[in-house]
Amino acid sequence: MTVLCDFTVIQGDNAQPIGDGHEEFERIFNTGGRNSYPDGGAFLLLNVRGLTHTDRDVDVQINGQSVGSIRHYGGKDETASYWFTQMIHFPSNILRDGDNRIEIRAVTWPGSTPDNRFDDFELKDVICFFKQTV
Repeated sequence: MTVLCDFTVIQGDNAQPIGDGHEEFERIFNTGGRNSYPDGGAFLLLNVRGLTHTDRDVDVQINGQSVGSIRHYGGKDETASYWFTQMIHFPSNILRDGDNRIEIRAVTWPGSTPDNRFDDFELKDVICFFKQTV
């Protein structure tokens, strides 16, 4: 049995802020020709920077279903400028053969105030890998 893999770039190398002023990252991406094997999987690869003050992970949803989390990391200001690569594996049947919607929302942090509610962070290089019909 031959299995092919394809990918789609959801967000390229242009960093997108999430936090105060940009509370949600939402994109439509296409996985046309994808195959939902019963035991199959797909995964997101992404780079995150600045998720250092919160004590919460960031929920990632595709088509309204949670597929995993972007993990927060310590270091506060010492590591806030570093990019960290994260991967989220999820069942491929969450993807549609066509358009899909990814949603990532800002998270609060322990020192939040009414004017600074969210731990501001950035995303770039968000890529979805999926199995494709032969």
